[in-house]
Amino acid sequence: MVMVAALLLSCALALAAPALPTAQAEETPTPAAAESAPAATEEPVPNSNIALSPQIETPGDAQFIGSNRTTVSGSKAANQEIQLLSPRGGDPLCIVSDSSTSWSCGNVYLQNGPNIKLRVVATGSSLSDEIAVAVLGAPTVLGGLTGPESNGWVRGTGHPQATVTATLPNDDTCTSTVDGSGAWACLFSGLSDGSRDVTANQSASFSRPSSSNSSEPVTIMFDVTAPDAPVVTAPVAGSQIPVAGTQYTGTGETGATVTVFAGAYSVCSAPVTGGSWSCTAGGVAAGSYAVIAVQKDIAGNVGPGSTARSVSYVAETTPTPSESASTTPPVTPTPSPVTSPSPEGSVAVPGPTAEPSPPPGPGADSPDPEAAEPDAAGASAFPGQWNDPTRFAAAIGPTGNGSPFPWLQAGLLALGALVLIAVPLRLLGGTISRTRGGRPLRRLPSLAGRNRVLEEFEVAPTVRLNRWLRGGAALVAAATFVMLSGPIVDQPAYLRLLIAVVIGLGLVNAVAILVPLWWSSRVLRLHGTVTFLPRYLLLIAAAAIASRVFDVHPALLFGLLGSVTLTTTTDAAGQAGAQQQPTTAQRGQLAAVRVGALAAFAVLAWSLGSLLPGASNFATSLAAETGNTIVLAAIGSAVLILVPVGHTSGRRILAWSPALWTGLTVVAYGILFAALAPMVEQWQSEGTGMALWIAAATFAALCASAWVWQRFVAPNQR
Repeated sequence: MVMVAALLLSCALALAAPALPTAQAEETPTPAAAESAPAATEEPVPNSNIALSPQIETPGDAQFIGSNRTTVSGSKAANQEIQLLSPRGGDPLCIVSDSSTSWSCGNVYLQNGPNIKLRVVATGSSLSDEIAVAVLGAPTVLGGLTGPESNGWVRGTGHPQATVTATLPNDDTCTSTVDGSGAWACLFSGLSDGSRDVTANQSASFSRPSSSNSSEPVTIMFDVTAPDAPVVTAPVAGSQIPVAGTQYTGTGETGATVTVFAGAYSVCSAPVTGGSWSCTAGGVAAGSYAVIAVQKDIAGNVGPGSTARSVSYVAETTPTPSESASTTPPVTPTPSPVTSPSPEGSVAVPGPTAEPSPPPGPGADSPDPEAAEPDAAGASAFPGQWNDPTRFAAAIGPTGNGSPFPWLQAGLLALGALVLIAVPLRLLGGTISRTRGGRPLRRLPSLAGRNRVLEEFEVAPTVRLNRWLRGGAALVAAATFVMLSGPIVDQPAYLRLLIAVVIGLGLVNAVAILVPLWWSSRVLRLHGTVTFLPRYLLLIAAAAIASRVFDVHPALLFGLLGSVTLTTTTDAAGQAGAQQQPTTAQRGQLAAVRVGALAAFAVLAWSLGSLLPGASNFATSLAAETGNTIVLAAIGSAVLILVPVGHTSGRRILAWSPALWTGLTVVAYGILFAALAPMVEQWQSEGTGMALWIAAATFAALCASAWVWQRFVAPNQR
């Protein structure tokens, strides 16, 4: 009976329970679930279908997807919360929680790969579904090789080792393989100038025969016309250039990049701004070379080379045209590979080969140094030898032998310096002197003198140094300062340069002392004394450092270490107490002789230097460096001591004869500006000449205003 009753109860419960879905027919509900199951006519309660597993229906398992953005959808139980997990881990791609029995996640990002797993799980349970798909999104198009403009090359990023096909609106295509860093580039041929939309797709081993979707079109300006040859304005043909370095200037197409070649050497590169370019470099081995400049425009087109200019490095003598043709064959290296940067890396792609025999490109590699040949004199062509010339071995004055010597230009500049610098300095000096009532400026405290009065010592301490020792030490110190006017490296040639500068400064000081002494004793019949002036070392250092800081080449130097003064002597009758005082005319005459001797010595050394052979070995380099030191130090010293302030030679000459001071100033400044002709040419090419004129005019106006105020306005206010 009990068994029959249990059987009848089970049948009744089975008839009363609602029908389960087919997918769940095999599952057996627990007794508790069976007891709590609602009647068929009642509303469903939450989580009544929690045992249902969510499913992924789109995309299908093992399906290929040609985009990194896609939609994933499927089914779930009503009111079931599901999560679509990210293949890379981290936060879910999306979460769906609603009463629907279907779900969808749109615009889901999937990375490229042959086996990207997608997994959906029910929140709070182990119910899930998983598939694997292959994904290859569209590549990107970035533009030309160097920017938004292109010379036919197009670059972008893609999946490593994939094959990218770029397409134009007329269905022209080019293909490229993506490198390991994710960059690609390919070349369209037969194009004309103009803007075009470019799209690209890619295929990989796991996607074939399918490929990715096409990328969004990118508008690229194609410029396949090569720029004209640039123009080199400096150095000019026949120049003698020091291996330590020089400046190269010229004109070109704005926005392009100009690269200068000396033979096979890639010397330097510079952008073209406002139609002009300039770069400075050294390191070219000794010898004669044809200097050529080429330019590459924004699109990457490399134009023809400029007209070759034969120049000599190591300051050799200017070769004749026949020698240049025989010793310097034209060098036309092909462009080197161009590196195209991209956000994910870079790819090396060969340069365009549309033009036959292109000129050397901006990226051309320099030849093996072992291939360099020695110069004509047998000197080594490599830096670091005794025979190497330095910056002081370069010829002084205008570069090139085809243009007249710029004496007229130097004279006009000298007049401008007289009016805007020398005279205003005299006005300023007089203004300061009258303001102080004629009192001299307070002396600076001594840094190395006695700090105890003489009476504190039982025996006054005396330190007497041999005057030749003092003079030699000062001369070496001055030579060291002079060398600072240019770059110095640890090479044997710079020890030779120190010797040359010591010799040059020694001769300059000998002329500045011996000639005035001879004049004072033979002509003026007065006694002259030589005074060593340690403060002159500060002037030497200041002039050299200023030349280095402002890159003045040839340098503006000061090389004097002392002065010659006239002393009071007894008269010829020898009367007791009768003394002869030097007059203003005698002091001015002696100062004029000193300045004239320095200027004449500079011209003499300059003339003799032009007759010497080029600096090709130790002896010729030493001679050139010594001669150039004499020219620069002598004329620089003459210019500086002509400044009519304080107790300088210029002040004494001006007090004696203003006309003579004016003439000497114009002559000295003229020689100086002639020696600095390369620097003047550089200022003109760079457009800084006008700024210097404005600065000089402003200085002159300020000095004149101060003089007028102190001379006329201030007395009326008292």
